[in-house]
Amino acid sequence: MTVSATNATTSHTTAATTNSPNRATRPSGSRRGNVARAITTSTPAERTWSRGAGIIGGMIDVTGYLERIGYRGPVRPDTDTLVALHRAHLATVPYENIDIQLGRPVSLDPAALADKIVRRRRGGFCFELNGAFGLLLSQLGFTVRYVRSAVNVERDGPAAWGNHLALLVATGPDDWMLADVGFGDGFLAPLPLAIGTYPQGPLTYQVRRDLSGTWRMVHHPTGTAPGYEFRTDPLALNDFADRCAELATAPSSSYVQTLVVQQPHHDHSMSLRARSLVRRSPDAIETRTLADRDELAAALADFGVPVDALGGDAVDALWRRADEQHRAWLSARGRI
Repeated sequence: MTVSATNATTSHTTAATTNSPNRATRPSGSRRGNVARAITTSTPAERTWSRGAGIIGGMIDVTGYLERIGYRGPVRPDTDTLVALHRAHLATVPYENIDIQLGRPVSLDPAALADKIVRRRRGGFCFELNGAFGLLLSQLGFTVRYVRSAVNVERDGPAAWGNHLALLVATGPDDWMLADVGFGDGFLAPLPLAIGTYPQGPLTYQVRRDLSGTWRMVHHPTGTAPGYEFRTDPLALNDFADRCAELATAPSSSYVQTLVVQQPHHDHSMSLRARSLVRRSPDAIETRTLADRDELAAALADFGVPVDALGGDAVDALWRRADEQHRAWLSARGRI
């Protein structure tokens, strides 16, 4: 498929803005003369890690990756290209924790990410998806920051920090954008790193910043999570390896406890949790309970998961886990 740059426009309204990840919020129209200097005088870690992802010693097959996401447009490191790549990625690479459910190892090594997402045409969870997308963007000439984020910080407190990986991407000397292809039912187009409200079709997102300098992405009201906090300090992808491994293996981790597959669309999102297939839109939330193993396989295929490549035994195992999880959910609510 051809991804047109004409689809890259995201309308927005902003209050006070800043596009530099390290600067305080300024009123609109204020001078930005020091922003470029702040970017060019980045830390040694960021400069190293922005060069084709060399900090973790890996390169990826750019041609194969672009083919995987069906992208045939320009590859200039600018806003239109970033938005088109972001949309193409979300349209073709699902958020899923299938390997975690099957007890298979999850790795942030570039070769492993390329093998899983590009060669085997799988999806992954946030660390894998944003990790791989960041590698692609770096090799295309973008300056990329991997940044530590926190989903459900209101519920879990400081322990939530690091449970999500997001990306900050420079699209010009003074302009940074929040990119995230690993938030399940998140925004289709990257959001400016600027305080404001950003409609995308019928869905609306917000970017906020508190007095401590912590940023927040506010999800649309029908999203599966309220959003997340994030900081702008640049990290290497392998800085997330320990937390990724913990969330992929700890019995208390929600990724271990529940099968999840998600994908956003222009005016709605689709989510699979155990046996519950949910369509969320501003108008309605519709839920269908999958009846059997074949319905699970069909749902996975609809998300773009290569079911045949998973193998029949894997799908059988996923169904058993999903059924157990669904029954436990019903029992906890006194419904069985």
